[in-house]
Amino acid sequence: MEEIVEPDVRPCCNKEYGCSETVDYTRKNDHEENCTHAPCACPLPACSCEQLSLHFSSKHWDSGRRFRYNTPLSVSLGMNKQFLVLQAEEDGILFLLNKSVENIGNIAMITCIAPSSSKVYYLYDLVSGKGMSSLRLKSLTENFPGRVEGFPPMDFLLIPFRFLGPAGEINLEVCIWNSTELGSDCP
Repeated sequence: MEEIVEPDVRPCCNKEYGCSETVDYTRKNDHEENCTHAPCACPLPACSCEQLSLHFSSKHWDSGRRFRYNTPLSVSLGMNKQFLVLQAEEDGILFLLNKSVENIGNIAMITCIAPSSSKVYYLYDLVSGKGMSSLRLKSLTENFPGRVEGFPPMDFLLIPFRFLGPAGEINLEVCIWNSTELGSDCP
């Protein structure tokens, strides 16, 4: 007599974060690598909390800037500062304004702290100005589950050194659109 072997089906390891999928052994790794409920790490050094939005609001409320979607926000990143955490007032979503120094200037971009597999993207606008000149980047966020180490090949704004402030800081106007309102304009 032949025995019928049932597939080894288990809940996703991200069940505690809201995933209700059950996957068999052969699909387990693929699903868990792409699960949109995978936890994201706090971007601040020496912190490993994964319940991110609430954690950041309560523990690090003074380490970032809160903003409203579709509304420009003026920010400044000091010469030695590599990133600034931005938290949306409406839904608590966290974004990183990332900065890196290169040979010909600073590069800046915005990423969303979310699982890399997330299909939700946000449109953003970065503007740097000096006198009558301005530089602008309008792009979609990339999703990363934490801080971006190094800059992956994606859209960024190159800010020449002559655009820096007197203390070496970069001054930017940032606008992020809610993903459900991508048709509206930033004033």
